Amino acid sequence: MKFFSIASLGLLLVVATAFPTSELQGEDGENSVTRNKPTRASSEKTAGQISYLIKEVFEMRKELCKNDETCIKSHVTVSENNLNLPKMTEKDGCFQTGYNRDNCLVRITSGLLEFQVYLRYIRNKFQESKNRDRAEHVQFSSKALIEVLKQEVKDPSKIVFPSRTANINLLAKLESQNDWQKVMTMQLILSNFEDFLQFTLRAVRKA
Repeated sequence: MKFFSIASLGLLLVVATAFPTSELQGEDGENSVTRNKPTRASSEKTAGQISYLIKEVFEMRKELCKNDETCIKSHVTVSENNLNLPKMTEKDGCFQTGYNRDNCLVRITSGLLEFQVYLRYIRNKFQESKNRDRAEHVQFSSKALIEVLKQEVKDPSKIVFPSRTANINLLAKLESQNDWQKVMTMQLILSNFEDFLQFTLRAVRKA
C-alpha cells in the first residue's frame, strides 16, 4: 500500500476524532452551543493538520523548483499572473488587530474551498507518480481540514462555495497557458496556498 494512502486513512481518523461526540449531538440546547467551541485538544489536532499541510506544500514547491533555493524563495505576485487567488484582508477578522473568530473561520473555510480547483490543476500537472501522489494527498488533506473547520463555523450559511461554471472557466484559462506560464502558475498557487495556511494556523491557535 502506498504511503500516501495510509496517511490519508490516518487523516480521516483525525477528522473523525477531532471533536468529541458530545459536542456534535443535537440541534438545540447546550450541545448545539458547545458545537462551535473547540476544546484545547481539538484545536491542537487541527493545528497539527495545518502544520502537516504546510510541510507537504513546501515539499511540493521544492520538487517543482528542483530544489533551487532562488526559485523556492521567490514569490511571484498574484497581479503579475492575473489570478484571483484567495487571500486574507483586514475585514476577514483573521489579523491581530480586529480579530473576529467567526468571520475568520468563515473566510478560512471559504478560501480553502476556492483553492480546491487550483489544487486539482496542480495534481493533474505533476507527471511523476511520487509528486502526483503528494499533490493528491495535499488536496485530500485540505478537504478534510475544511470538514473540521465547518464544525466550528457558527453560521455555515455564510460559507461561500465556488460555482461549478466558474471552476470550469478557470481550468480552461489555466490550460490555455504556455509551458513556462504553467510552471510559474503552479509555483504561484503553491506559495499563496502556503501563505494562506500560515494565516490559518495562526488564527486556529488564537481561537
